[in-house]
Order: sequence, then C-alpha cells, then structure tokens
Amino acid sequence: MELLEQSGDLVRISKEVDPIYQLPALMCQLEQRQKAFVFENVRGAKLPLIGGVLVNVDRLGQALGITGPFSHKRLSKKFSDAFAHPLAAQHVASGPVKGVVKTDEKVDLSELPVPTFFEDDSGPFITGAVGISRNPETGVQNVGVYRVLILGNNKISVNASTYSDLRRIYAAAESSGEAMPIALVIGTDPALLMAASSKTPETISEIDVAGALNGQPMKLVKCETSELMVPANAEIVIEARIDFSEKILQTLGEYPGLYGPETDPVAHVTAITHRKDAMFYSIMAGPNAEQVTIGTISAYTMESVIQDNLKKAFPNIKQTNVIVDPRYTGPMFQLFVQIEKTSDAEPEKIIRSVYEAGGGAFAPSRLIRRIVVVDEDVDIFDYADIEWAVWTRVADPRKVLVLSGYQSWELDRASDEEKGSVRIGIDATADIADREKLKRPVVPGAENVRLEDFLAR
Repeated sequence: MELLEQSGDLVRISKEVDPIYQLPALMCQLEQRQKAFVFENVRGAKLPLIGGVLVNVDRLGQALGITGPFSHKRLSKKFSDAFAHPLAAQHVASGPVKGVVKTDEKVDLSELPVPTFFEDDSGPFITGAVGISRNPETGVQNVGVYRVLILGNNKISVNASTYSDLRRIYAAAESSGEAMPIALVIGTDPALLMAASSKTPETISEIDVAGALNGQPMKLVKCETSELMVPANAEIVIEARIDFSEKILQTLGEYPGLYGPETDPVAHVTAITHRKDAMFYSIMAGPNAEQVTIGTISAYTMESVIQDNLKKAFPNIKQTNVIVDPRYTGPMFQLFVQIEKTSDAEPEKIIRSVYEAGGGAFAPSRLIRRIVVVDEDVDIFDYADIEWAVWTRVADPRKVLVLSGYQSWELDRASDEEKGSVRIGIDATADIADREKLKRPVVPGAENVRLEDFLAR
C-alpha cells in the first residue's frame, strides 16, 4: 500500500458504496485503469475493502521487492528456485492477526465488506481468501485460493474445484466421517497469495515456497480453535469446520467470463481473528485484471514440465509460452512453441506430442485448447505477433489440426461430458521451400538504436 500510494497508483474512496453490484462495478473500472483501491465506507460493514493490488505482472515484482521491468517468465524462474529450495516457516507465540479475537456468539461475518459481484451469483463471495488445510497423507499444510460463499453470520461454503488438492483432502475427511478444520486467510503476504496460486508439489507447503520467494521464513501462529498454523501478520483469519453432512450448490461468475456452478460442503465458523486496523482484501471476480494476473501463475509448473519434456524429444525448440488469459483463451490455456525448424513435419509432431503427454488431472490435453508452433522470428510473448504468423503463414488446411474427444476441466462449460471437447493445433511456421517468399521485413540493428539518445534534452 505504501509503495502504491507513493507512485499514485492507490485510489481511496470515502463515499459510501453498496456491496451489492455497485462496489464490483467500481472495482472493474479501477482495475481497467490499473489502480489499486481502498473503499473506506462499505454499507453495512465495519472494515474497509482493499483490492486491485496485483493487477499486472510488474506489481508481482514490486510485491517481492524486485525493481525494474518484470515478467511472468522471470517469476516462473523464481518459482522453480523456490520449489527447489523451500524455506521452512517459523512458529511464533502471537502476532498482529491476534489483535482482535472473536469466538462463538461474537462471530459475525456481516461485519466484513463482502461484495455480491454478478446478477446470478448465489450471494456475497470472499474471493481473496488463502485457504489452509492439512493433507492427511503427508501431514503438510496445503494452501490454495478458494472462493467462499457467505451463508450467514457464522456459516459459509468453501469451494474445492475438481482438480484442487483441497478436493482430495475433502474426500479423505468425508470418508473418515469427521468434520475437518480449515482456516481462511484474508490479506496476507503477496508471496503466499502467489504460492497458493501455483501448483506446488504435495510434499512441500506453499507457505515454505512463499518464504523462499521472500528470502525469509514466514512467521506462523496457531489458530484459536484448531491446530492449523496461519500467517502471524495477516489482516484477517476465519477459522471454520467443514460439515460434509450438508452440501449446497453455489454459483459465481468465474474468470472465463461464464458462471461456475459447484456443489460444496457447508462450514461453520468457529472464530475470527484480525488486526486492530484490519482491511478486507477482495479480488474482482470474472475475467478481470487482478484475477488474470494471479491466475497466470497456475501455468508455471505445467509450462516447465512441457518445455523440459519437449526439449528432450525436440532439442531445436527455442522457447515455450503458456497463456492463461480469458480475453484470449476463455476457460482454457494456449501454448505457443518457438522452434528452429529442420523439417516441415516437425510442428505437427510437436502438437501431437503435447496432447498425448500424461500428467493425470493436469495433463496438457485437459487444459490447453490451442497450440501454435512458430518460427524463430516470431515473438511468442507477443499475442499480436502470434496472430500475425497464423494469418500470414497458414494457407494449407493440413497445417490446421482439429482434434476431438478430449476431456477438459470443469471451467470448460461448453465441453460435453460424453463427447469431450475440441483441441486445435496450428503450424504457423513458414514451409522450408517458402522461407524467402515469407521473410518478414527487419530493420538491421534496430534493437541497438535508442530514440532517447537522439532527443534534445
């Protein structure tokens, strides 16, 4: 907040706003202007709301204390290093999040400024909560970002998507016949929010990954009503117990720009702790900037595996880039592959190799809708350049593969459970015989010429 205030990127709104629809409408407009925001007066709530903090990749770098231009590619490398060298958390006796402690009848979720985002939503949703549970098989605390529906002053429903670790933890707890504890951390260190959005190996806690990203261990305190450990410096922690005897259908407008109906168990809130000056963190739901920026982190692990495996079979692959942005991909991902092509048959072999790769629930074929293979002269991190290659180097219908019958994850709402879903592969490379005919115009040495050196001071 201090950094964003200094740069003029934090907007404070003191006028009262309605949390139902009016607040989300304003959140959208502020995110479009790349602004973070604080709503100091949300009708019916006792705490202010903050959001829009991580609306672009440069903010991710700022949050980790990194100066200068930043990129998802650079952050992906940091994650690889953090996975390899996690930093164990430090347990402490107390912390700022214990400034106010409410249990039993004092618990009142109506004090929180929780928005109702879209017209067909089931109700107000907490979208910025980092959920902490314990994996019964490994004993490791699992961390993820989950949507949470408010059902009453002390009643919620915590969503676990089909392929999340939490869904498997739910299944184990339900089969045991016992309720399970969960802690929802709202307003935590951005490194933990990023780690919670990644696909971390099951034997490593995202908390330790966050410590490695920050270069110092996270400090944890024990919950009031369970043995779970939560960040000592968080804004708010909601402690709850999941009751599998009661399940409901909850619907929220999701990041692909479609509604996501899910059936999830109800949880009863056992405690709320928060800072004395707590702020409620909210991520604008749907296909909006902060949601997209954080969501892109989920592709890092997949991209790393794809690149490592592909390069073994095709050493002439230069780079890969997985795109996760509903403006261009809807609910699915896109993969762009840059190669130093040695034969015209290679692009199709690469496309089929990716779609035939394993990986269980996170197999590329479940998540990647379109693969585009391009030559070295195309920038795979520039979507416009990818489309240029598609529209200038694809004339033969054999360069477009349409593959059917693939199973998708649940956010692909157009997918048919029986017939599956379509996958597209495009060879957007120039045929070897046509390379000179399809050569693009280049200004020699342009990358070494700086306009600033020629402007009068």
